[in-house]
Amino acid sequence: MRLEIETSSYNSRRYGKPWIARVEFATGKGEFSWGEWVGRPGESGKLLLDVEPGDVIATGQKDHRNSRNGAAEYYIVQPDGTLGSEVTKAAAYDYFQHQQQQTDVKPNPLAAFSDDELIAELERRGNVWTANGTIKRQGVTA
Repeated sequence: MRLEIETSSYNSRRYGKPWIARVEFATGKGEFSWGEWVGRPGESGKLLLDVEPGDVIATGQKDHRNSRNGAAEYYIVQPDGTLGSEVTKAAAYDYFQHQQQQTDVKPNPLAAFSDDELIAELERRGNVWTANGTIKRQGVTA
């Protein structure tokens, strides 16, 4: 989905152009995938970025007079495509790491089959299911 955020006019001698990015925290610093800003320097415009629910987004604008005032603001994209409340960089990092752990767990493809179906497939392949729960290949002695 496309995220569009209106920006207001600003003093282009003091501030840089507004920016937006999707952030992936493979490292603590974060890797930014930049969006775009549509507008003319100093005038209002729009920030544009393709996002999915659950993405971590950072926005900001450089302050040429005081670099400490140009810190990024972090947000989580909500299921409806809007941005949630601002979060700290540490909270955004924790959220991203938690989401990665959830997506790294892959479901077992055999979970879709019943025990009877799995046993029938083993027997079709020449295996025998024994009373004590072990599998023996027909014609092979252990």
